[in-house]
Amino acid sequence: MPPSPLRLIAGPEAAARIRADGLHEDLFDIVAGASGGAKWLALTRLDQTLFGQWFRTRTRPLHMVGSSIGTWRFACLAQPDPVAACRRFEQVYLDYAVEPPVSASDLTDHCRGFLASIFGTNGVAAMLDHPFMRASILAVRGRGMIRPGSRTGLGLGLGAAGLANAVSRRSLGLFFERTVLHDRRSPPPFSLTTPFATQAVALTTENLLPGLLASSAVPFVFDGVTDLAGARPGLYLDGGIMDYHLDIAWTAPGLVLYPHFGPRLVPGWFDKALRWRRPGAASLSRTLLICPSDDFIRHLPYGKIPDRGDFTRLPTAERQRYWRHVVAETDRLADAWADMLAKGNAADLLE
Repeated sequence: MPPSPLRLIAGPEAAARIRADGLHEDLFDIVAGASGGAKWLALTRLDQTLFGQWFRTRTRPLHMVGSSIGTWRFACLAQPDPVAACRRFEQVYLDYAVEPPVSASDLTDHCRGFLASIFGTNGVAAMLDHPFMRASILAVRGRGMIRPGSRTGLGLGLGAAGLANAVSRRSLGLFFERTVLHDRRSPPPFSLTTPFATQAVALTTENLLPGLLASSAVPFVFDGVTDLAGARPGLYLDGGIMDYHLDIAWTAPGLVLYPHFGPRLVPGWFDKALRWRRPGAASLSRTLLICPSDDFIRHLPYGKIPDRGDFTRLPTAERQRYWRHVVAETDRLADAWADMLAKGNAADLLE
């Protein structure tokens, strides 16, 4: 039998509950979505299966907590037809072509166009009033020299934050304030004090789109957001700076479902090169992480999933062919999930 293209990696409490009760959607209170740019293409067909079928009849609230591209995936999934919204985003993303020179403002305008393709005419209202999804969008607000209108301050602040973070992750609170824009009907399902003091802002029609742009505003690549309705004045940037792969103190009692790009979890953006920096065990105890297997990735073109570096690494036509090939291959991840549910053998596949 060929190896499964999909891995299921469970924390101890998640594994115990799945082995006792089986795998069913009502076990979960939270779905997590990480930063990662173009890596989301490896998950789009799995997302469509999860929310086009598995969660389709859900009535109990389900918290969708993400940063950067994770929040954009959730914006698709919160539409009345989540599969169609995912396919729209897929199409414009796969067709996207950009040639240098291009400014951060140009790229930010392109992102607004992507969001317009996701939301259409009534998509903002659909997300804010979704029957069961409760969005939490993570961003950061700059402190000190990281403020609107100062590229020098931004550069110096990022450099200082990176050095301080190598000593202690908690030092990021000196340079950034974690901010969450959350569904007005319920508080976020995580601690607003641990490990960082968090500004909580209710989502509205005025701040949803700016919040999505802020959450994905990679410094110097995209423009930060300076007008975030309901939030403190300041420069709002990529939520992945603090919450790259969501090392979060969850408070909801249910399990956390985490569709992810791979088995490694990196707490914050500055931790990518720090191989010793890992999420806390308590953050992962109730988490079920589902990701492509090493074998699946090894057999993709270039032996990897898409990433933002492909824009500069590959000619446009070659990148587009490669990305389309990967998305087609990820149908196998969705098929493996459906097959596992049909056989009822999830407990046997847990790592």
